[in-house]
Formats: sequence, C-alpha cells, structure tokens
Amino acid sequence: MNATEVDALVRDIIVHFGLPFAVISVVESPPGWNIQVRAGAGGVVRFSVRGNRPVALRIAIQEKLEAEL
Repeated sequence: MNATEVDALVRDIIVHFGLPFAVISVVESPPGWNIQVRAGAGGVVRFSVRGNRPVALRIAIQEKLEAEL
C-alpha cells in the first residue's frame, strides 16, 4: 500500500464508524505508518501502525482511533 491508499483507508474508517476525527497526515516510515488526525475537540492524535496488508492495517487503525475516544 502507498500513502494515498492508507490515507483513504483511515478516512474510510472514520466515516464508516462516525468517529470524531479528521486526517491530517499519513507518512510511511521504516517500521510502518505514522498517522496524525485532528480530534473533535481540536487536539492532535498521533499514532503508528505496522504492516502493509489492508485488513491488518484496517484493524490496527480502527483500534488506535477507538482507543482515543
């Protein structure tokens, strides 16, 4: 997957679950992906996920976002 695809995946998760976040950035790094989202209250949430398989990434991203609620 590339950064555009991971960005779209994060956006899809946010919309699908109605989560109060907006994507700021998705950057590839050697261990995986660094993701930044803006929270509903205006704060910034940063997290990293490993992997390159869409299903594994989707689960990891969803878990990270839900943990920030």
